[in-house]
Amino acid sequence: MDVLTHSILPFAFILLGLVIFHEAGHYVTAKIFGVKVLEAGIGFPPKLFGFRWRDTDYTVNALPLGAFVRLLGEEDPTDPQSLAAQPKWKRTVIIGAGAFMNLILAIGLFSAALMIPHSVPVGGAQITEIAPNSPAQRADLRANDQIVSVNGRKVESTSDASYLLKLHQGQDIDLTLERLATGASASENIDKTVHSRWNPGSYTDECGVEHTQGAVGITIAPLHTFPVNTTAAERATLEKSARTGFTDFKKKVASGSPASCYAGAAFGFVGRSAAQCSALDDTARAEAEALKRDLFAETNSACFTFVAPAGFDIPTESRSEAPWVAIPHGARQSYESLILFRNQIWSWTRGFVSPQLAGPVGIAQTTGDVVHQAGWLSLIQFAALLSMNLAVLNVLPIPMFDGGRLVFILIEFLRRGKRVAPQKEALVHLTGLALIITLSVVITYFDVIRVVHGDSLLK
Repeated sequence: MDVLTHSILPFAFILLGLVIFHEAGHYVTAKIFGVKVLEAGIGFPPKLFGFRWRDTDYTVNALPLGAFVRLLGEEDPTDPQSLAAQPKWKRTVIIGAGAFMNLILAIGLFSAALMIPHSVPVGGAQITEIAPNSPAQRADLRANDQIVSVNGRKVESTSDASYLLKLHQGQDIDLTLERLATGASASENIDKTVHSRWNPGSYTDECGVEHTQGAVGITIAPLHTFPVNTTAAERATLEKSARTGFTDFKKKVASGSPASCYAGAAFGFVGRSAAQCSALDDTARAEAEALKRDLFAETNSACFTFVAPAGFDIPTESRSEAPWVAIPHGARQSYESLILFRNQIWSWTRGFVSPQLAGPVGIAQTTGDVVHQAGWLSLIQFAALLSMNLAVLNVLPIPMFDGGRLVFILIEFLRRGKRVAPQKEALVHLTGLALIITLSVVITYFDVIRVVHGDSLLK
């Protein structure tokens, strides 16, 4: 039942809405320019029911996977009411209107998500580790630095920091950091420039574990020290959690392995070196050393700090934006989603990462994962991202898609009005349809295999 209510139905509803909005762009512009609309359908055949109004059939069909608008003469210009008989600029507007509507919808959905009261993490973002021979090390970034801003954009959480670093991949990034001066109790803001790489590679830590370096070469965590901002009850819970199964941890430490190899992953505590401990302020250092003495007395690490393990909430604030603020922010998010999409494509084409493709099964599974991890409100932003992806996909020069039809208009323009024969254009689109169906079947097969194995695109 959860699969139906949290994955299949939300995905079907989102997909139907996005495609109806897309097809509405074609429908409205075709009507404005006098192109005959033969049929406007919700879902795909077989037909369930419908009616005819003003020379257009309006139908509801059995397969609720989208919608369609069928125009007269999409390749054949013999009828003056056909699409192909229209001037090039009108055909361009009608064909491009679908992607444009998806762009407008994405901006609207992003804006709506910002206007609805929602929780925003405000736990800060602190650098906990610097990868060796990384841009971060060369730029003199240090563990315990707090990231204040990235390229002038304020950072309030680890998600903010990760998003902005990924957004500017392949560029030099200006960071403002808050750093505690050596031997001082007060911090100061410093500015650093670090390069964000396309292909960062990996490294092996002192525990023999291989890690990806990340574009910049830093590991970040919410800004927390134990037991600052925790109640007595929370401290008791943490102590109980730390003592549970602690025997195995102590055996590993006693064998000579660094405590930090095990403490952070298991209990939410990170072992610090003496230099890192000395960089903490007086209160945090005293609490970290007390934590080591009380819970980890037999370890060989100088102190421990708390980095919010699973089960402990990162501080959040409830926020909502006024429409005149949310709409520009929604437009910016839509634009930045295009940048992230471009970065992903660039990484694929250069062979830096393997492409992750998903069909209806994979997207339905991801819909359920989004609901499970982030709640129903997050579906608005998820739908906005899907709308932007649909807009981009439809302007790519792929036969049968809008972009493929726009290519033929461009060819006609370059040939000074000489058209490609309708039969040849139809054959190209038919071949493209066959390839798309074949690819969809292959992707769906791997989607099903991933679901059966319990894997997820979000992992």
